[in-house]
Amino acid sequence: MPLCGHLLPAVVMLLAGSPGWAWVPNHCRTPREAECNFVCDCRGCPDEAQCGYHGVSPSPGAPFTCDFERDSCGWQDISTAGYRWLRDRAGASPQGPQLRSDHTLGTDLGWYVAVGTHRGRETATAALRSPVLHEAAPTCELRLWYHAASGDVAELRLELTHGAETLTLWRSPGPWGPDWQELVVPTGRIRGAFRVTFSATRNATHRGTVALDDVAFWRCGLPTSQAHCPLGHHRCRNEACVAHPQLCDGEDNCGDRSDEDAALCRHYVATDFEMGLGLWNHSEGWTRNRSAGSPRLPAWPRGDHTWNSAQGFFLASVAEPSAPAVLSSPKFQASAPHNCSLVFYHYLHGSEAGCLQVFLQTASPAAPQTPILLRRRHGELGAAWVRDRVDIQSRHPFQILLAGQTGPGGVVGLDDLILSDHCKPIPELASPPPGCWAPGPWPQPSSLQPRSFCEPGHFFCGDLCVPPEQLCDFQQQCPGGEDEQECGTTDFESPSGGGWEDASVGRLQWVRLPAPDRGGPGPDARRAAGHFLAVQRAWGQLAEEARVLTPTLGPSGPRCELHLVYYLQSHPQGFLELVVVEGSRRELVWQALGSTAGGWKVDRVLLGARRRPFRLELVGLVDVDGPGQQGAGVDDMTLMGCSPAAATEEDSEVSCNFERGACGWHTGHLTDAHWHRVESRGPRPLRAPGPYGSPSPGPCCPPAHPASGALSPSGVPLLLVPPLWAPNRDPAPGDEARRGGRNALVVEVWHPWQPLARSLGHPPPPAGLGRQLLFEGLRDGYHGSMALDDVTLRPGPCWAPRRCSFEDSACGFSVGGRGLWTRQANASWGPHADHTTETAQGHYMVVDTSPQALPRGHAALLTSEEQRPLVQPTCLSFWYHLSLRNPGTLRVHVEEAGRQQVLSVSSRGGATWRLGSVDLQARQAWRVVFEAVAAGVEHSYMALDDLLLQDGPCPLPASCDFEAGLCGWNHVPRPGLGGYSWDWSSGASPSRYPQPPVDHTLGTEAGHFALFETSVLGPGGRAAGLISQPLPPTAASCLRFWYHMGFPEHFCEWARARGGGHGSRPTLPGHPHTLLPDQGELRVVLSSAQGQLAVWGAGGRRRHQWLEGQVDVASAVEFQIVFEATLGGQPALGPIALDDVEYLAGQRCQLPTPSQGKPCPAGQLCSRAGPLPAPGAGVGGSRPCLRDQESHRPAALAAGPQPGAGPSWVPGRRVPPPLPTVLQLPVRPETVVPLLLRHAPVADFTIKGASSLGP
Repeated sequence: MPLCGHLLPAVVMLLAGSPGWAWVPNHCRTPREAECNFVCDCRGCPDEAQCGYHGVSPSPGAPFTCDFERDSCGWQDISTAGYRWLRDRAGASPQGPQLRSDHTLGTDLGWYVAVGTHRGRETATAALRSPVLHEAAPTCELRLWYHAASGDVAELRLELTHGAETLTLWRSPGPWGPDWQELVVPTGRIRGAFRVTFSATRNATHRGTVALDDVAFWRCGLPTSQAHCPLGHHRCRNEACVAHPQLCDGEDNCGDRSDEDAALCRHYVATDFEMGLGLWNHSEGWTRNRSAGSPRLPAWPRGDHTWNSAQGFFLASVAEPSAPAVLSSPKFQASAPHNCSLVFYHYLHGSEAGCLQVFLQTASPAAPQTPILLRRRHGELGAAWVRDRVDIQSRHPFQILLAGQTGPGGVVGLDDLILSDHCKPIPELASPPPGCWAPGPWPQPSSLQPRSFCEPGHFFCGDLCVPPEQLCDFQQQCPGGEDEQECGTTDFESPSGGGWEDASVGRLQWVRLPAPDRGGPGPDARRAAGHFLAVQRAWGQLAEEARVLTPTLGPSGPRCELHLVYYLQSHPQGFLELVVVEGSRRELVWQALGSTAGGWKVDRVLLGARRRPFRLELVGLVDVDGPGQQGAGVDDMTLMGCSPAAATEEDSEVSCNFERGACGWHTGHLTDAHWHRVESRGPRPLRAPGPYGSPSPGPCCPPAHPASGALSPSGVPLLLVPPLWAPNRDPAPGDEARRGGRNALVVEVWHPWQPLARSLGHPPPPAGLGRQLLFEGLRDGYHGSMALDDVTLRPGPCWAPRRCSFEDSACGFSVGGRGLWTRQANASWGPHADHTTETAQGHYMVVDTSPQALPRGHAALLTSEEQRPLVQPTCLSFWYHLSLRNPGTLRVHVEEAGRQQVLSVSSRGGATWRLGSVDLQARQAWRVVFEAVAAGVEHSYMALDDLLLQDGPCPLPASCDFEAGLCGWNHVPRPGLGGYSWDWSSGASPSRYPQPPVDHTLGTEAGHFALFETSVLGPGGRAAGLISQPLPPTAASCLRFWYHMGFPEHFCEWARARGGGHGSRPTLPGHPHTLLPDQGELRVVLSSAQGQLAVWGAGGRRRHQWLEGQVDVASAVEFQIVFEATLGGQPALGPIALDDVEYLAGQRCQLPTPSQGKPCPAGQLCSRAGPLPAPGAGVGGSRPCLRDQESHRPAALAAGPQPGAGPSWVPGRRVPPPLPTVLQLPVRPETVVPLLLRHAPVADFTIKGASSLGP
């Protein structure tokens, strides 16, 4: 959308500051109270912009959300200390939160808000506050995802401020898990203005990080005025429409309280407990209470329902099952033919044992009848007041009994009991009958009634008392199996429903129905009659989905499956889901999406091995009031093969090629991703499909972003899973390209085929216990694949590994002599960081060569295990670190028939790791020996890290075709660059953005190159560097390489829309002389002890082809070459790739002569390679983006300095004409250099000792 001229200051702020915190102001003409009220009053919804959510009009029923991808949505940090909230993303700042990914995208490309490490010594609180919001509906619900490292935070708190009162909606002192966790909090009806604040409190011992993402406001908007109300609806005074059942229900559904008007509700009897118990004056175990000044129980209600205030009153109970609390009504008579209805709000929180039951006690002329159970709510319903309603029709006088009980830490509450106008009180003549039955916790068959000699909570069967932890553990304790009867397996013919318990709190619920009332396709073919479980209307006002849960289950075995019969006939938004609930963790394991196809279907769901406790939750959503015969139901739920004691011969198989099955391996279920057995179809990357088609989780379960997938042996069919995002940091290339069979176990991570061997030299396990092998795949970044094949377990040790980083062991290396070589990390001497992880926590091998440890001339040996014979020439590479003080000589020997020295290093000490490599040929088994010969210098050492054996000859220093890996190129560990790294990729690897379809070396998609996605660069990281090994000084050497840039078309359109008077270089609108930065840039930088020198640069292009670059380099001291991918300031999203890097030591580059390029027409600026683009070409001209004229033309404009000559130009970052070309010139202080370029006269410049010049 074009920006008007008067919005320029906002654009300037967007460009000058952080891109996430600036926004365009709202000019919609609406009253202040109509802004940020969850209702789009203006076209395009500008009145809801920057309201704590994105100001766009959502589809009907969709929430207002903020994922922090574009900006902060108006959330503001109001902290008073240095402990503050910032918009950030994973890895953008080395000092920021150490998260692997955001929640929205599940990658390190996504944004969130977070507080960093607390460095102070005092307690500090970081507070994040929403803008001023207005008028939340009674159904309003706030959902967000938070991440807090376990044990790192003292307290998290969510508060709502309304007027002078602040309600604590949620508070938790932890502990918290390692992953993103969802928080769902109903706000209740809020009148007028309010704010929401999320705060994290730290003390001196809690110094971790906290992050928030995906904030969503669900069903918070009040109904809007309508021209006509549908049939069965009431018209409010504000012309909104509400359904008739919402009248006089104790909630302001209209928004102006006209549905609760005293005249309209004059025949209803409401008891809100503000002034006492009212009609309900017979109470045992209930106490009238309020939140303010009450016992600070974690599960205590934050406020009452009537006023949504901590000052409001309600009834509460913490009664145990042995003595439930009972609230009795007076006697009533229903006025025939109408029903007497009771609307009530209940609270069950803090314990799975919580239970509220509503009974009807009738009094016939003969004798009191047994109470009838009208409604039962059991389990954890959350910290919310839930509406319910019962309808009563009786010819005899009756009483209503409400019985509540809970377990340790739980609370049961009641508020706003509303009797309809058809409930006619009968005058009390006497007290209730003395034999009035006090209801038990819930009806149970007589055979399962606990006996007095069993402890509370134990089950009695035969002569046994079964403890609660052995109930529903898939192993029979009772002779008749009674302890496993109510554990999820059921055909719903029994009224108990196999232990499935409805936990719905919204407009839908699960109800057991007879077959003629299926409301769907009718009885299934196998049974003409019977019962099943169906989704039906309910009276709740909160979450829309219907939920039903099993009792606590587990542990289960690896072959555990749930077989079920289901039907689903719904609009596309409808669904059925099966979720495994383990504490606060929810795992979606099965899903059926809405469709118009009717009929019963059969399916099975793998549950696998799980620890106790876990529960199964069935979630359903259908529009029962919508067009057509919509509905959902389940029947014949059967848990099969779930005993952890069940095992087969196949379960013990570890060696496997996966051709006929998974052998004894199964996917782990305690992680976020699953492995799947698939068929390989050639050299393309393996891709695992998503579960059950294309998953689209419903509102109950936002998509889980997988962090890891575990595979362990024990036997189970493997589960399909969503794609994984793959590593973006320091990819380790494979050693051997091969395919092992047609099938493989796959999880979506990264890497080509490579062999891996490890000796399992662990002591025998304790008696009665075994061991398991576990493969774990971790992800952190881009799309890709990870696969396993040809797993073999054999007796005896493995051959020595082809790769060793010393992170988890010494890789079988043995130390000779006095054992002076040691594996260490976090040491006070030696390298401050290892080479693998570039952190102090990383491991390496080191030897102390000080005279006290190793006298002058003495040697310390480090010998590998025996390696298998080499069938072709092979390269052994390693990284070594020699102390700045001369430690002596590091020698490398190969032992085959005898010992042969192949390398000796003695003169390169310093602060960096250096790459060593030797070419090997061995027809017999061999070993490598590293010999450290001491020079007798104090405080000296030698260190080794990252040994690698690769097929083929060793590449020349700083040269690489990237076919076998990165050839010693590494990412730059400078903190100022943000810690980003290049990837090793190929044209066949999946990518979020266009990348080279083929490499330059082979010209095929199977070829490899180095790749960096500029989109990951954030405010804390401005560049990603790929750095060579240290190189010796050189008077003149040539660096040749091929590079590829590609940015999507819309980024060029962004530049074109903002182009100004500088042709191909975009400018700030209205300011033709103010240049905007390039979209992205590739630079070549020489790094040495003398500093950084940029010698070559190329701006972002869309040409999508390989271009050649070359530049002469010279350095009087040891140096390293850095390829640096930078981001100027525009929202650049695209890849930069490198291939065929060649460093020619001692040779100058052969630059093309002008005759080799195109002729230079009169009046046009030319380079030595040919004519450059005409003025005006590019942005605003005939071509949308800058393009090179020829793919073979080097980007350098001139040769480097000549030996012995005066000042000469060294090519720097090139800006296309007619702008002045930015060049770099090594000059002496106070040198005055007049500069004049054709068609672009420039004034004289005074350069004072500058090493580089910018625009």
